[in-house]
Amino acid sequence: MAAAARYGREPGEEVVRACIAVLESLDALGPAANGDANADSLRVRTLRVLLSASELWWRSGDGDGNGTIGIEPWPAVPLHTLVTQAEEAAARTADRALRASARHMAGQHLVVTHSLDAALTALSEAVELARAAGDTFTELEALTDLGHCTVGRDMKLGVGMLERAETLASRPPSAFLHPEQAELLPMTLARLTGHIGVAAFDRGAFDTAESRLRDSLHRLSPGNTPGPYAKMTNFLGQLLTAAGRFEEAEVLLTEAVGRIALRATASTHQGYNLGLLGKLYLEWDCPDQAAPPLLAGWEHLRAAPHVSLLPLLRNYLGELLMHPSYACRDVTRACDLFTETVEECRRTGFQRSEIAALMLGARGALQLGDPQSALALSERAVERLAEAGEMPALRSEEVYFTRYEILLSAGRQEHAAPWLDRARAVLRAKGRTIADPAARNAFYTRVPTSRSILAASGQRGDTP
Repeated sequence: MAAAARYGREPGEEVVRACIAVLESLDALGPAANGDANADSLRVRTLRVLLSASELWWRSGDGDGNGTIGIEPWPAVPLHTLVTQAEEAAARTADRALRASARHMAGQHLVVTHSLDAALTALSEAVELARAAGDTFTELEALTDLGHCTVGRDMKLGVGMLERAETLASRPPSAFLHPEQAELLPMTLARLTGHIGVAAFDRGAFDTAESRLRDSLHRLSPGNTPGPYAKMTNFLGQLLTAAGRFEEAEVLLTEAVGRIALRATASTHQGYNLGLLGKLYLEWDCPDQAAPPLLAGWEHLRAAPHVSLLPLLRNYLGELLMHPSYACRDVTRACDLFTETVEECRRTGFQRSEIAALMLGARGALQLGDPQSALALSERAVERLAEAGEMPALRSEEVYFTRYEILLSAGRQEHAAPWLDRARAVLRAKGRTIADPAARNAFYTRVPTSRSILAASGQRGDTP
């Protein structure tokens, strides 16, 4: 497994090339190789490295649920085909560790191409199979992804999974079943550290989240591990934007976009980073600057779809279309986009984007002079948030504050006031996790939602 030793040390394209060479050599053996335990084991383990190294170039296809890996100049390779090959080879061996690895690949594929529920099922199966097989490394990998995906559905459960993964990570490499697993361990630990940081951000713990995310990024390389690098850059960019540290976020995201631009003409992660750069400019109240990267990001995701990212960027695009200073403002079109996101997320299970779209749709309805729809949508947004549980990274305070504003506009002051109290409580809880007074003040005074909540409360920006 020389390819595994190269992952993280050489450009991702070269690692993919090495993996393809191994797979082609296995294919050249013909049907006789099928059923050979050593050949099947090598196939599954090589596919594991191939999928990890090629993450930047994954795309979900044209709604067919299959998806491809598109690394120029090679022909696009169907993701579903590779995962199926892994599962079939693992099944022939009856090796539970190989079956666990194949189910982990299936889970990673499904979260891009199908739905959160399907991915959670596959990842849960992978964890159980790996545990039963005594495969510490595969259990660690699968549990890292399962915990990250679960946080969006059940924060406490997801955080517990990530904590268990961190315990597994402390075991010595001598506990691993295959020698290449020790070579892959540094990248797995970098991803785990980053996902723990994301979970901290989800809980509204800004300082802890930033420390973990920066640690993760320090271990990753834009050249050798471009997929994980692009993802962790995005998460840190989200945090800096949410904290009102716009200049830092701009530098980070602009640099990441520039580094990835030469690697992929169409990439889900490049699309997300471009879209987030646009969202940053919206938060910074620069809608004309927001439009170019946001529209470019949207085109990337249309060319390289990802079921969890499309609704996020669609919501950003709707926010742009609703901005009062945007030259091409179109609130009706924005509301159509929010409706599309709600309907899509009910199928795919990505609750945060659904709740955000309900909230944004309520604001759009109010702008269109439809107070009844605004009331209904804002009510549904807070109901869905209550059903899903607290999601600070969603900016729960904005959901509550939108409900407050819409009730207030309808003349229901008595019903509105508790929602302002809830919004302020969430905001202050987040602020208390920022130790540096200047950074805390930026969060209170530079983020539009924070300013609005404090202004409505009659409080100053340096609220403790």
